[in-house]
Amino acid sequence: MKIDLLYALTNRSGELSWHEVLEATRRHAVMADELGFDRIWLGEHHFDTDGTDASPNPIMLATDLAARTNRIRFGMAAVSLTLWHPLRVAEDLALLDHFSEGRLDVAFGRGILPIEVMNLNPAASRWNGSDNSRAIFEENLEIVRRIWTEDLFSWSGERYTFPEPRTKFIHSPGAPMPEGWVDEQGHLKAFGMTPQPFQQPMPPLFAVTESVEGFRGAAQKGLKPITWYPTGQVLRNLLDLYREEKTAVTGATPDLGEDVGVLRLCYVAETDEQARRVTEASVVEFFEFVCRVRGIGVWLDADEDPEDPRFKEMDPFDLLMERDHLMIGSAASVTEKMTRLTRSHGIQNWLLQMGFPGVAHDEVDRSLELFAAEVMPEMRKLDSTLAAAQ
Repeated sequence: MKIDLLYALTNRSGELSWHEVLEATRRHAVMADELGFDRIWLGEHHFDTDGTDASPNPIMLATDLAARTNRIRFGMAAVSLTLWHPLRVAEDLALLDHFSEGRLDVAFGRGILPIEVMNLNPAASRWNGSDNSRAIFEENLEIVRRIWTEDLFSWSGERYTFPEPRTKFIHSPGAPMPEGWVDEQGHLKAFGMTPQPFQQPMPPLFAVTESVEGFRGAAQKGLKPITWYPTGQVLRNLLDLYREEKTAVTGATPDLGEDVGVLRLCYVAETDEQARRVTEASVVEFFEFVCRVRGIGVWLDADEDPEDPRFKEMDPFDLLMERDHLMIGSAASVTEKMTRLTRSHGIQNWLLQMGFPGVAHDEVDRSLELFAAEVMPEMRKLDSTLAAAQ
């Protein structure tokens, strides 16, 4: 059982400076390291003026946090791969892998907010009816994997050609000539990256996805899915699909839920009432924001109709709680809910977001401490494969 944190750099009130938000992030990372959490996942978001997640470069942020911690791993969830030059992001991640001494996991995504995608790489638009975004992602992913693992790297694809034809290699006389890099005319025909990742052959790779296509593609590409909104039978169907596709690709049948991370909002307080009082306004605001971006259907189960008016009339906190989107309450309540879902869906990797927009940083402190003291020990005891395998 892995118990991770998804961490967002939040400042909903706007009262804090960005440096104060960074200092809170540093404090929480050290706490998570000392309290026994397995990983901290950091997202990539640009031009954040709403105080939702001001983290434009999770690679640089994780480098800072790795230097302040001892054992906790750092996950990128996700690097928006379509918005980066593939060689640059491969180099930056390899350096982070060395700086953290191999405490790196990497999830790649395609970017989700128009303000980010359309202003950093409009060719990767997900809203113009083309398949460019997916094609860019797949080409960049293959380039990253190959430059990480090949001493003689070359590439000819739809968008990139490496090395650029007729590039002269200016060789330092005091160093040995790299074998296989140049042709008879002194032009590059292949090259390599320095350094390659600390973890060999590369850091573990994940994909942030919620769709059938995303889970199938993750299994085919050897990526581990991380998913947020699917719940109930929708989540179970995706877990079954990933297991079936993984079996077809590898010939070995994994346990249900193996290699899949499931993300939920989480907050632990002394009582259920206190937890709701602290988080309800933030949960409702987040619910409304996601509905604007994705529609209410992302919160619902397989047999529920997004057009059913009763869902719009329901209290958002109650709707999300009933559909197991919220691990919020007393330690006993959160333990019960996480245990039930672990057993019904074979969950082996939880990602918990405690610092969601609107929850004060000092409230996150107490939730981290309560979870580590009272929930985490019970979760570590679980064998998630028992009931889920039935």
